Amino acid sequence: MEHNDAVRLQAVEKYILGELSPAVRDEFETHYFDCAVCSFNLRAGVAFAAGTRQLFAEAPARVRREHSAGWFSWLRPMIAVPVMAVLLFVIGYQYVSSRSSSEVEAWYSLSDSSVHGSSGTRIEARRGQGFHILFDVLPAPQNPNATLLVEVQDVAGRTVLRKSVSALLAQKSLILDLPADFKEGEYKVVVFDLASGSPVRLEQLTFTVAFSS
Repeated sequence: MEHNDAVRLQAVEKYILGELSPAVRDEFETHYFDCAVCSFNLRAGVAFAAGTRQLFAEAPARVRREHSAGWFSWLRPMIAVPVMAVLLFVIGYQYVSSRSSSEVEAWYSLSDSSVHGSSGTRIEARRGQGFHILFDVLPAPQNPNATLLVEVQDVAGRTVLRKSVSALLAQKSLILDLPADFKEGEYKVVVFDLASGSPVRLEQLTFTVAFSS
């Protein structure tokens, strides 16, 4: 897939929304790792989805808490948001709100410090629906020919998901697809470098999965 094809197909948007066929999805993933523009747009789209999800979850409580100070007082922090972000918010909300929630695949960024707590990123997933997580491996592996092992481990240290990726791909954000039968609880993503023959831990990120009501 060439970049012009990705733009014409609106591949970034459709990838996030789960609208690409398996074949086109594979083509886009190959292109994404070589294209700085699509890489940036995908990261921005995932961050936007996570941010709007958190904003809509917090807005009702914020309105009730600050109602005595004026109906629009909860919007004051948004004044500082760049105009482009506001436009993206409006366009994105109009598009997503026109679809049922079961049609839109959920994405979460483990690199978004604004939603981190003591148990890492909190993921409010829908029961019986898969979701995706995006994260960076820091520091990035220096040997592009090395193989990395990515594991998702539960609170007891059991590996519930395992994936091998090349270090070259890990120089950009990695994506994990978590299945619909994924269970609630605390987890961690652990990345190992296998170049030396024995696993060397490069990165560890924690997250908590809780099913939304």
